[in-house]
Amino acid sequence: MKHIGLIVERHWHYGRRLCEGIAACSREDGGVALEFVDPDELPDAKRLRRHDGFIARVWDDSIAEPLRRSGRPVIDIYAGDSRPGFAVADQDSTLIGHLAAHHFIERRFTRFAFCGYSRQRFSVLLREAFAKALEDESFGCDAFEDDTVTAEAFWRKIIQKGSVDLGANRTALARWVRELEKPVGVFCAHDLVALDLVKVCAKAGIAVPEDVAVLGVDNDPLLCDFTNPTISSIDPNAFEVGRVALGNLLRWIETGQRPDDAFSAPAGLVARTSTDAFVTSARWLSDALAFIRRNVSRNINAAEVIASTGRSHTTVEKAFRDELGTSVRREIARVRMAEARRLLRDGRLPISEVAKRSGFSSTVYFTAAFSAAEGIPPLAFRNRRRRE
Repeated sequence: MKHIGLIVERHWHYGRRLCEGIAACSREDGGVALEFVDPDELPDAKRLRRHDGFIARVWDDSIAEPLRRSGRPVIDIYAGDSRPGFAVADQDSTLIGHLAAHHFIERRFTRFAFCGYSRQRFSVLLREAFAKALEDESFGCDAFEDDTVTAEAFWRKIIQKGSVDLGANRTALARWVRELEKPVGVFCAHDLVALDLVKVCAKAGIAVPEDVAVLGVDNDPLLCDFTNPTISSIDPNAFEVGRVALGNLLRWIETGQRPDDAFSAPAGLVARTSTDAFVTSARWLSDALAFIRRNVSRNINAAEVIASTGRSHTTVEKAFRDELGTSVRREIARVRMAEARRLLRDGRLPISEVAKRSGFSSTVYFTAAFSAAEGIPPLAFRNRRRRE
């Protein structure tokens, strides 16, 4: 039996998903005992020696040094700094930044900004990835990075204690948002920052998502679904990070060989109201695009979309053709297929439910349409994604 110590927060969705992934891997192995270790217990060297290895959110030296002195293998699932002797399992910040950039670009935004922390490495990595993805498309990126939150304050107050008071300089944040050229898509370092930004916008009378579209990271349901507007967010796949972390740690213990650092791809992006806007020449055209996405599961047709605009068939189709380079029918089909791919990547629903939620009238029709578009059937697509 291998005894593994866990230093992982459980207040927030990301930490709980990490733990779920770790637990899933432990069940697969069958010879693992998991135990949470309170950071305040780390000075007790005798207690640490009871464990064969550790999976930890190593946010500063107060965590790193006792673990290093224990002489046990350590997988760092925060990777705030490069620490000699520790292996890393973490989210892939580059892919997350690219996903955020293309989400806004798909909605036809041409102005972009990032909101996060200057003293938190995960935030810096996300900003750099987001800015690089935009630069590749010839766009720039403004930024607001709060420099008042130290690593210790962030983890002890926000992550460990579950506080939603970010301690950000809200006066400066409000000034920054007011001065941004609009409409603008703002990518936030995590859902707490996105929630804070939405509140600042509401107080300043700035419309979300029409003037400022807001996107977070973590996809925490209690933050994203229980606010108005609901907050779009990227699922960084913490479950997979946790699963990989334990798998690598067990191999390290068995072989004595430190594993390579591992970075898990995000599970996808969940679009909610805070990015439900499109930059077009006319508000009604933006509303039509949003109508398609909000109603994708209802098997809607072009006539319903056109009726929602209150304009003639000719006017709507001409606008779609001239400004978007497509037709209403083709846009519906494209959104359906994108939703189907997202649900298949998620991997938790049967194919029949994926077909229903992506607006197809039957599983047979969905399978045929998906196979024609992707070159492989839905089940093969899902299985391939699982192997990647």
